[in-house]
Amino acid sequence: MQTAISTDQKTRDFWLAATDILSQAINGEIVGMSNFALLTGTIDDVHEKMECVEHANCERNHAMGFMEIATKFNLPVLINQDGRFWKKVKETFARWAAKKDFIGCILIQEVILECFAVSMYHDVGMALKDNEAGQLFLAIAKEEEEHIEHSIDLLRAELEKDAAGFLEKAEAVHYDCMTIMAEWSVIRSCDDSCGICAGDCMKERLYAVELDIRSLRGNAMNLYMKTLDRIGVPGVKSLEWVANLPI
Repeated sequence: MQTAISTDQKTRDFWLAATDILSQAINGEIVGMSNFALLTGTIDDVHEKMECVEHANCERNHAMGFMEIATKFNLPVLINQDGRFWKKVKETFARWAAKKDFIGCILIQEVILECFAVSMYHDVGMALKDNEAGQLFLAIAKEEEEHIEHSIDLLRAELEKDAAGFLEKAEAVHYDCMTIMAEWSVIRSCDDSCGICAGDCMKERLYAVELDIRSLRGNAMNLYMKTLDRIGVPGVKSLEWVANLPI
């Protein structure tokens, strides 16, 4: 028989979960900022380059917003860019940037990472909507949607120019980066510390903020597949790619 969880334990787990969620969000935004900064080196068009810098500053502002909320509520967030999953994401993006592959970088940052950000921020925001932190998550989710929208027309045009070449690249990027995000969001506690959560895995405490990793992951993957569909990736392809991810 499952032991009842005390009110004190629920309260403690609520603040631990809130701290870990903010820590993950801050590290993700800093990675996004760094990715957009690297992306400028793949761009020749000066207007696109300036827009990329603007996106980097947007990610910086998001990170600052989350840090200010953490400070306001005295939550000891952890900023660790060498955390297991975020470090892998940075390294993966850097490899595509080193090849000056603008499209590959856009697929990573503005499709894969932003789909996770928009979906999960929305879910967290709805769960915490009665306080300031929840409102911030919802506002940032809305801003991150603009990054997804920015990518769709651009990527659709690339697919129309060379469908076979685009799909080959999108598949390679998917298995390079989405595999990391799938490992990060596996539907169980992580076997080893990710280097971001304070102590035990955050997933064990999501119940305290009325969330669960299965729904968070499912909603993020659903948005990802819808975005690929809007770009023009055949559903049979995206379904196969997602089905082959770690669960």
